Amino acid sequence: MPPDVAPPDAVWLALLVKVLGAALVVVLASVVAEKAGPFFGGVIATLPVSTGPAYVILAVEHDDRFIAATALSSLASNAAMITFLVLLVRFAPHRSLAVTLGVASAVWIALAAALQAVADWTVWTAVPLVLAFYALAFPLVRRPIPELRKTAAPARWYDMPLRALLVGVLVATVTSLSRAIGPAATGIGAIYPIALSSLVVILHLRLGGAAVAAAMRSALITNPGFFLCILTLHLLAESAGRAWALTAALAVSLAWALGVLVWKRKKPAL
Repeated sequence: MPPDVAPPDAVWLALLVKVLGAALVVVLASVVAEKAGPFFGGVIATLPVSTGPAYVILAVEHDDRFIAATALSSLASNAAMITFLVLLVRFAPHRSLAVTLGVASAVWIALAAALQAVADWTVWTAVPLVLAFYALAFPLVRRPIPELRKTAAPARWYDMPLRALLVGVLVATVTSLSRAIGPAATGIGAIYPIALSSLVVILHLRLGGAAVAAAMRSALITNPGFFLCILTLHLLAESAGRAWALTAALAVSLAWALGVLVWKRKKPAL
């Protein structure tokens, strides 16, 4: 075997370490989200706790140009995320978990695929697209949410392993296939709402659909921070380098989330 090629065992070990590390981050974040309540859970779940590890791994394995192109694809695909959140807010209080998550996921996949078909996204086309989706989305989630369930159902033994498994599958798939599928498809895979989907399942089973709607509405309010995070990553990846771009992107996301929390304190009725 040539000296510059890692042995198969080392490759699999590296992938396992990446999957376990990313899964641990997301599981811890989802536990904090569940304990903090629906609003704060939605804010925390919208932080790049699953997208972040995926991009860090991609940054280790690819150059600045690849990261910039991948972030541009993720930026346009955020329109699908916005739609996903709106459907969860509208469906969750009145439909079963299977119907709520099934419909939202199916629409996300269809819209993400349609966006993927656009080969030449630029900042000047992706940003107006996402802003238009925001303009349509926020009026659709203003309807009052039914009263939240007062007591939670008991936690199930498989909650934690299930969350870890879902995140592990995402990270393993993105990192393993990124060289073959290219930056555009990788960008879509990197932002698949795995953390939000996990939170939907846990909240619906334990607190009911109203809690899901409340959490996803706060996630939608926090989503512009994610949008600005990905935009920052795209704009700085080549000019400042992917390491600095990732750092700046995380700072932007955290700053927006902090602003949402401060705003929430001034408007407790939300």
